[in-house]
Amino acid sequence: MKIRIVQWNIRINCDVDAISERIRTAKKNSSIVHLQEVSESAFEILCKKLDPDGCAFSLIHRPPGRNEGKNRKMGVATLTFGSEIVDEFLIERSIFPERALVTEIEIDNAKVRTLNFHSLTGVDYKKAKSSNFASIADFLESDDLDFMCCDANEPKVDSMLETEVEFFDNRDKGRCAAMIFGSNSRHALLDSYKTHLQAVGAEVKASPLATSYLAAGQPRRYDHIFHAPRWKVIAMSYDYDSAIKASSDHAIVIADFCHL
Repeated sequence: MKIRIVQWNIRINCDVDAISERIRTAKKNSSIVHLQEVSESAFEILCKKLDPDGCAFSLIHRPPGRNEGKNRKMGVATLTFGSEIVDEFLIERSIFPERALVTEIEIDNAKVRTLNFHSLTGVDYKKAKSSNFASIADFLESDDLDFMCCDANEPKVDSMLETEVEFFDNRDKGRCAAMIFGSNSRHALLDSYKTHLQAVGAEVKASPLATSYLAAGQPRRYDHIFHAPRWKVIAMSYDYDSAIKASSDHAIVIADFCHL
């Protein structure tokens, strides 16, 4: 079995028509597309223009309240092509459940389980960000995922060597982010890009390993795809330029996998 995974924070006020066209060129016949910062109106337009075989949207499960403000109107969406979503739910114990969507997808009579989540920003939330990572780490420890895609707002320092990776201090000295993305991980998932670089023998010494976002002008690799060891990375890329041209502020991340 082969599958394409797409990870993209499209930006809440994006040009949805341009975003739709970039997704159209990125997807294959068998693809799972994970998106963050998706509004209700953007979700409707994306589904209408792309006509996915399956679609899940977090704000359907946890609609924003009248008085909660714009931060609760940013959901995450998972679109599938050549496959069907047979189950979907939010990680209810996370601080913003509508930013942590789990889907079970049926492809060629097999089930593929994915997590699509959007981290809180340390600038605005600090302790909430670290607490949210801890809740997601609890879920990862107890579940058997095939793929995890996210805009993590981490790490601070990127490296092929786990001992050199640094996370932001969200009143926890980076401890909770390390439960998901570092040497103290609570799961068996692999960083797909690091795995890909190792497989092709690429030497990347500088941080970040790829640019997916500019934070105060500093390049960061905030957007990630992780995979279970039963999958093999065939190809993977971070396309920052075309994503910005399409009105996002994050790179679109595209990876192809085959099942071992």
